Amino acid sequence: MSYDPTIDYSQKGLSIDKNLAYWKFSELIKNLITLSSDAPRQIELIGYGAVADEMAIDFGTYYTLSYQSYIDFKLLTIDQKNELDELDKYLEDRSGDKSPDFWDDFKLDINPDWSCVRLKAKNILELLKMDDLSIDFDRTEKFDSSGNLTIQTTKTRLIKKNVS
Repeated sequence: MSYDPTIDYSQKGLSIDKNLAYWKFSELIKNLITLSSDAPRQIELIGYGAVADEMAIDFGTYYTLSYQSYIDFKLLTIDQKNELDELDKYLEDRSGDKSPDFWDDFKLDINPDWSCVRLKAKNILELLKMDDLSIDFDRTEKFDSSGNLTIQTTKTRLIKKNVS
């Protein structure tokens, strides 16, 4: 079985190491697509919450904690890993109180560091040959009687971009 980004590997049995690695890799691709998107699309994809924080946390979860399995299952080469490591370092260099403007969701569209993140993520997608993919999603939100959001669920899937 070879990796196909349009397959939902979470339905294939995540107790099988290869399926788990493939599923996590798909989540990394979704994260890179989100990181490479313009600010309005990033906000649309993440939904309510701290968008900048969520994107960085997802990157940490699906890259930093999982890259070895991607190498083991030949989803990443060392050159690709090196590019991802650069993005990881770029985000790490801005973590905590080092760059508060970077984490301000209201500045996603004007902060030059986010332009750099978008470009790095776009280049990585090209290097991975995953730049022909997009994200489709379904979102459900529930509000209490006061209008406060109580639950948000989002189901995402990778799809091929429409080519005209």
